[in-house]
Amino acid sequence: MPKNNNLEPVKLPMPIRFDEKPDFEFKNDLENIKVTLVDYTPWESIIRYLPGYVNATWADEPEETYSMAQVVDDIEKAFTFKTLPSILETIRLTFRIEGISVQDVTHLIRHRTFSFSAQCTGDRWLSHTTAVIPESIENSPEFLERYKDLTRQCRELYAEMIDSRKISIMDARLILNKNHDNFYYASMNVKDLLAFCKQRIDRQIQPKSDNIIAYQMYLELCRAYPIAHLDLIDFEMPSFHYIKNARNGHATNLYFPEENSDKFEWNEKDFIYQDYRENINGTNPPEGPTKFQKMFQEYKNQLEEWKIASKQYMDHLAGRGEDE
Repeated sequence: MPKNNNLEPVKLPMPIRFDEKPDFEFKNDLENIKVTLVDYTPWESIIRYLPGYVNATWADEPEETYSMAQVVDDIEKAFTFKTLPSILETIRLTFRIEGISVQDVTHLIRHRTFSFSAQCTGDRWLSHTTAVIPESIENSPEFLERYKDLTRQCRELYAEMIDSRKISIMDARLILNKNHDNFYYASMNVKDLLAFCKQRIDRQIQPKSDNIIAYQMYLELCRAYPIAHLDLIDFEMPSFHYIKNARNGHATNLYFPEENSDKFEWNEKDFIYQDYRENINGTNPPEGPTKFQKMFQEYKNQLEEWKIASKQYMDHLAGRGEDE
């Protein structure tokens, strides 16, 4: 068809940011992460269909009603894999994961059982996007300013190339650091979420940002459903892969084993860093716990509170203890 400049121009879905100077903040990479459960199978629906689903194997006819005591028992067995495990595949969850670096994105999207909607880099300007900094670099004055300066230089070159109108966003973005933040939507079922969390809370192999994402996702699950008391995820779970492979020559041994994973004999020289992970925290770290340790303790405290509340709720729902 011919060109027709009399047509009303299409309104594009993103802001056009030619000739804007980069203006952005630097934030701690862990404190910048925010996970929100934006949609999920309603609890009322689970109560309604779960008992019939998990008991169908032995039923002569489909049943419509169950006592609340059996409903609670079936739910607790289902979430702890003590009954038909495919039931957990019917419980859908959709998360928004904000504030993650490009490196975190690569870890997230390895989980092929998840469905993703990405905040992309070739369809919008990144001149003003927040840049994240790990705590160890924040604690290293001789590196911190260079880190910031190089980030600014990359952003400025990025903007100048786009502003030339001769280099596209698609090409200019290759100069950007991995430290600009992103958000993703991730949708999955409960069974796959639990597998993700168990893998990503590993403090020996996984980066701290992966740990934080997994903790927040599990806490969001426990916020949505009264299941915290079932201990589906143990934040202090040993790193079984690390324990099994640290001495076989086919593992990237970064740090000494923490107490929960110190289950094997080892030599200090087995590891790239002859120290524990939280001690590798910059050239001038402050006294006291690291930011990760503080966040980890807050998450554990929150989980303990919810364990009490969820147990009380489920006991009340099932009528447990009422005659005592």
